[in-house]
Amino acid sequence: MARLDRTKRVDPAQADSYAELGRRLLHAGRAIVERGDPRHASALAILSVHAAIAFTDAVAIHAGGRKSTSPDHEAALRVLRAVLGPRLPQRFERVLQRVIAEKDRLEYQGYLATMGEAASLFERAGQVAAWAEELLTSVRRTDARRS
Repeated sequence: MARLDRTKRVDPAQADSYAELGRRLLHAGRAIVERGDPRHASALAILSVHAAIAFTDAVAIHAGGRKSTSPDHEAALRVLRAVLGPRLPQRFERVLQRVIAEKDRLEYQGYLATMGEAASLFERAGQVAAWAEELLTSVRRTDARRS
């Protein structure tokens, strides 16, 4: 594997812990959606970004035994791309890129998301989750000793 940002080896058996984090974040997001209170839009948006990152890490760990430790949030996507290669559909790569790109604006720039923006991010995070869940059950784990 080519050198990628900063990564660490993670036992592929831990992939489901990362996926479970993503599931729980999406569950919390559903509660916000059900409540429908626009004051929680930014929280929904941030939960969506973190859920997508958790699922990205889960797949990278499951398939390649690695996850990003870089402060650059897009590094998680680069690790995923390196681990999956052509098995990463361009559609999901674009969705992930769009979701992850919002992290800085939402968390560090004081941006207050609208419910429409948050709902869109939540929908994309759900798409990432569905894709990741399918991959987690269908792709053979890589022997971490080969990494």
